Amino acid sequence: MSDHLGVCEQCRGQVERTLEGDAAFFALRSAVLGSSAGTIASQGVTHPTVDQIAEYVDGMATGEELQIIEDHLTCCGQCVLAVNDLRAFKNQITPRLNREYRPASVRSTSESWRDRLHALLPSPLLRSPLALGSALAVLLLLVMGWLYWQSQQERTKPEVVIVTPPTTFTPPAAPQVSPTASPIPAPENASAPILAQLNDGEGRVTLDRDGKLSGVDHLPPGYQRMVKESLTNPRLTRSSLLAGLNRPGSSLMGSDEQGNKFSVIEPIGKVIVSARPTFRWSKLEGATGYVVEGYDEKFNLVVTSPQLTGNSWTVPQPLKRGEVYSWQVKAIKEGQEIKSPRPPAPQAKFRILDQRKANELAQAQKAYASSHLTLGLLYAEAGLLDQAEKEFRALQKANPDSALVRRLLSQIQKLRN
Repeated sequence: MSDHLGVCEQCRGQVERTLEGDAAFFALRSAVLGSSAGTIASQGVTHPTVDQIAEYVDGMATGEELQIIEDHLTCCGQCVLAVNDLRAFKNQITPRLNREYRPASVRSTSESWRDRLHALLPSPLLRSPLALGSALAVLLLLVMGWLYWQSQQERTKPEVVIVTPPTTFTPPAAPQVSPTASPIPAPENASAPILAQLNDGEGRVTLDRDGKLSGVDHLPPGYQRMVKESLTNPRLTRSSLLAGLNRPGSSLMGSDEQGNKFSVIEPIGKVIVSARPTFRWSKLEGATGYVVEGYDEKFNLVVTSPQLTGNSWTVPQPLKRGEVYSWQVKAIKEGQEIKSPRPPAPQAKFRILDQRKANELAQAQKAYASSHLTLGLLYAEAGLLDQAEKEFRALQKANPDSALVRRLLSQIQKLRN
């Protein structure tokens, strides 16, 4: 439409005659918009010029000029309407002019769209911002109508169907087979090679080379990681709960001056579950009685037995859990007391398992009683080496040819010595 007005003097004159002067414009505006057209602002107010409004819409107004325009727009509805119309024209019409309706002659790239408007629109429109904005809105309506008419014309164009004669089908040539054999891809569901496999209780525990562990879905995540680590690297470490529990180099931890053997048997250098330990010792030939004494880590006497005639005694009251104790037995022979152990033999020490760990093991024994591998690893971690060895022997019975089980059993036996 802008290009047409630039070359058609008749249409341009018609626009000028129709919208010449503000009075004619506002009459036309009232006829089109009715009562919503509003009223003309009071006379005597200085409005921004067309160039100033254009620069404001372009974002080029700065400094004091920008502040004046923004202050004026807060109280002048007429100029706000002009700014909105001009911004709408810029956003909707200018892209179409630049992309689809370019003039025949190429204009300078430095020429802005404001210069094009100055060249196309008559001076009466430029003098009135409101008239300019409304005129542009009318032009927008005309352009949209023309585009709609064009789209309707495109829809009514007849379709041209091109019929091609049938051709004789020629089968494709057989593909050339390369003499080089292509590798056969492995099936997607192919399982990875087995790294370790054990019969454990009622099931089978398997670990493949991809690290996938199966057969332990009933175990909690922490126990699954423990089992997976033991299958990957079957190496048992000494439990920290065994620290400080020195074991003697010989089962003979005390003897009388006549060479009669007399020694304590258990518990020595181990962790026990029961808070009421049972003490056992060897008999001394000729002894008429025995007395057992138990001490805490500060060498305070915490328990003592009456004079006994047998070679075992169970503490009647529970001892404190999580503590380390030492003990000795006195044999009474011919009116004399013979102690075991006695220097230079080390003290007979043991630790009572703390309540939390004892509860965990009791629950595991009920829930996973058939899993010898799981229980053996749990016992070894808690320092219960006798129980761990018992579970690993049961596991070896179910896997007699397993080198992995033999290695676990051998390591637990070394930790006991």
